[in-house]
Amino acid sequence: MKSTLGAGLALLAWSWVAFPVEPAVLPLDGSWRVALDPQDQGLAGAWFADTLPGSAIMPLPGTTDQAGLGPPLDLATMSHPVAPPRVFWPSAPETERADEAGALVRPRLYLGRAWYQRDFNVPDAWQHRFVTLTLERVLWSSAAWIDGRPLGTSDSLVAPHEYDLGPLAPGPHRLTLAVDNRLIHNLGFAGHAYGAETQSRWNGIVGHLELRARARVFTRGLRVLPAPDASEVQAQAVIENTEDTHQCRTATWRIECLEDGREVGALATSLILAPGASTIVAVTPISGGGRLWDEFNPVLHRLRLVLSAAGEDPDDEDEAFATFGFRHFERDGRHLRVNGRRLFLRGTLDCCVYPRTGHPPMSAAEWRRVLGTVKAHGFNHVRYHTWCPPEAAFEAADELGLYLAPETPFWVDDWIVERTPTHPQPLGRDPDVTEYVRREIRRISEAYGNHPSFALFCIGNEFGNRGTDWETVEALLAEAKQADPRHLFNGSTARRAVPSDDFWTTHSTGTAGTRGVGPARTDWDFRAAAASTPLPIIAHETGQRPVFPDYDQLLPKFTGPLQPLNYARLGRLLRASGLADQRRDFQRASARFQLAQYKAEHEAMLRTPDYAGYQLLMLNDFTGQSEALVGVLDPFWEPKGIVSVADVRQWNQPVVPLARFARYVWSTTDTFTAAIEVAQYGPADLPDAGGSWRLTRRDGTGLAAGTFPERRLPTGSITVIGEIRVPLDGLTEATALRLEVSVAGSANSWPLWAYPPSTGEEDPATVVIRPAYDATAREVLASGGKVLLLAHGLTNRFTARTGFASVYWSGGWWGNRFSSLGILCDPAHPALREFPNDGHSDWQWHDLTQGATTFDLAGAPAGFRPIVQPVPDFHHCHLLAQIFETRVGPGRLLVVGYDLSGAPGPGPAAGHLRRCLLRYMVGPEFNPTTELPAEWLESRLEPEPPEARPGAN
Repeated sequence: MKSTLGAGLALLAWSWVAFPVEPAVLPLDGSWRVALDPQDQGLAGAWFADTLPGSAIMPLPGTTDQAGLGPPLDLATMSHPVAPPRVFWPSAPETERADEAGALVRPRLYLGRAWYQRDFNVPDAWQHRFVTLTLERVLWSSAAWIDGRPLGTSDSLVAPHEYDLGPLAPGPHRLTLAVDNRLIHNLGFAGHAYGAETQSRWNGIVGHLELRARARVFTRGLRVLPAPDASEVQAQAVIENTEDTHQCRTATWRIECLEDGREVGALATSLILAPGASTIVAVTPISGGGRLWDEFNPVLHRLRLVLSAAGEDPDDEDEAFATFGFRHFERDGRHLRVNGRRLFLRGTLDCCVYPRTGHPPMSAAEWRRVLGTVKAHGFNHVRYHTWCPPEAAFEAADELGLYLAPETPFWVDDWIVERTPTHPQPLGRDPDVTEYVRREIRRISEAYGNHPSFALFCIGNEFGNRGTDWETVEALLAEAKQADPRHLFNGSTARRAVPSDDFWTTHSTGTAGTRGVGPARTDWDFRAAAASTPLPIIAHETGQRPVFPDYDQLLPKFTGPLQPLNYARLGRLLRASGLADQRRDFQRASARFQLAQYKAEHEAMLRTPDYAGYQLLMLNDFTGQSEALVGVLDPFWEPKGIVSVADVRQWNQPVVPLARFARYVWSTTDTFTAAIEVAQYGPADLPDAGGSWRLTRRDGTGLAAGTFPERRLPTGSITVIGEIRVPLDGLTEATALRLEVSVAGSANSWPLWAYPPSTGEEDPATVVIRPAYDATAREVLASGGKVLLLAHGLTNRFTARTGFASVYWSGGWWGNRFSSLGILCDPAHPALREFPNDGHSDWQWHDLTQGATTFDLAGAPAGFRPIVQPVPDFHHCHLLAQIFETRVGPGRLLVVGYDLSGAPGPGPAAGHLRRCLLRYMVGPEFNPTTELPAEWLESRLEPEPPEARPGAN
């Protein structure tokens, strides 16, 4: 009996796991014969027909890299015998050396077909069974033979490769597999399903590798469509009748809640099944309604389908299961909803960074570790950038309550067409690739569509705005939505929206940007971006601010087939610069500054009434694309020991207190004012939520405190709960403050600074202040005097105007020798003792460092350190300075690259820092011990006409 569900199910999504009553699974884990085939001789030579020639032994599941097979890297030239296929990123330097390519290095690199073979015995109990073969994850194509008989080929990068072996006689058999990891369809090399930047282009088979004995009539696919109100479940089963005659079966459908074991629905139907595949539809009522699944209550249910014949032959009985959840995603204007509740997606990306294996995890235990770490940091969502994780990831996310967003392997931007040797075409321009993407969309839905954690789907990343056939994008998306309406859909991140989009993950709507660190205040948001499109906006790839690595801590962790030879090279560069003793200080300062920037950016999104979410790039480090170490965690999803889970959860959890204030830096004559809001995306309304606040000095002593009246906080809302007003005139000196707000069990805090106004304090007569290193400055120094050189705006080959924010993504792409990851200083230094700070960039430095003059002091005497030192980007490792001091003969010189002229604009921090420096200079502690070489110093301090200055590099 075949159902007539219509053409709309041409892409029907099947997600299934089928077992007979008595499990009949033969794992094929273990030792296999393997033969590499770099000359492509195996097919013509019929290697599948006999024992593999000249074969080695390696374990499967596994990869040739893990087994140490393939041509080795030449460590002298850092090159492989065969040049690896790659994409030439627009801003990356072109190099042939593997340790300069900006990604981890494969000590062994094999590209081509590899043959795998093993013998096995079919049990007597399989005499009348139909046997199938599963290869869970292969990169890229596979072919299979049983006893020399071809079984076919498969080429999915997103789903298991499945083969039908049919009935097998009991006794010995030989299984031969051929896996080809070359470019099968011209997608290029940018995506993470088949790219060298993160996982390797490995050869082998990972995950489940097994044979299954099935009944002669068995369930091949089982698709579950719960009703939005959880009142019933529609199940669609593809049932395979392997016999040549019609077969009668009773289908029993049972649904149970896995949390308490209760059966909540049951149905029995009689079937007459023609030979081949039949599609059966059954609707099972749920008694009392099903319990809903979401991030707060990940309640799972299981559908069990038993096919039984009239006799008692166990070969005639088949049992299949599908785990699912009662949950319903929908778009409501600019908002997204799950089970009717407004959803805000706090997401991070997973770009397949798993260096210990060179391929994604395949076990549920490892995915529970990874996704448990994601959830512990407050996230509820993961985007899989141009790849799809395996079954175990969805299972772990189902249990934990996380919303996943898989993608196909497609990423071809306009620039990729020209800068990739194979010249892949934008979507819709290459018919072979378009059809492959269509098949991968279907395969993702077939393999994982039942999982309640499968929430969003996007075809791929950043399609070329000019070259893409957007009508094809729309057609593919419309087909996918019609075939499987259980998810929310987006055609492409970033570039352009299409009519079938349910949401838009983008960095810009074309009229407004959707992300960014923003100004030095919190009374702003992204409502202009939200208002510029009718679609729900998810901010695309937020964050992207690197942290300086501690090589001693990081390098020993690379114990797998991807080796940090590029990091080792950068470590040598650091040692050669003479700055290696500062690596831990650089890491601490850059990590704390990264946190400040991430907090500011994402709180602005939480303050935006019509935002649907954000996707951080990334929670863990990205190991490729010129070592973009932008994670709070290291590449192994492990802490760097600086930023804690609590630090991230302040701004990244379901209920977040927010403060809107006009600036971080205040005068002691001001009244600090802040409006307090709460972004509430918890499981339900909070009917009587109260709150409290306090303003303290950084040492914890209180300045002011108060409470907010209890009030209702609806879920899915941003609610103003009150205003704080605190006069600061009780402060008599520069003070670092902290505003702390607690509402409904969630707490958040913000650093603030208050500086006393200028009191008409005159500049000391014993310090000469000069705007340039001129004759007057030299005369004063030669006579043993003190000079404060206000060098802001000085231009020569050793200076540059720099900004507040960290270098974006990677200094290896978009940086130069002046690129920095914030500043480093010693808060206890006598020059800064009255200028409260934490030794790293934070918002009180914004007006000072934005547009500051930064000095390149490379070549200074060994051990020389500035008072305020920008943390260099680790690709360049230059000694940089914004404040430094030196002896000049009998005189003493302090050089400042900030605007401390007293002109309007720099703000109260600049005026106070000027007073601090002058007070330091008149005291006995201003006694520099280093004298920088005279000619070298003059080259840094003398202006130079633009035409004489080479570019900063």
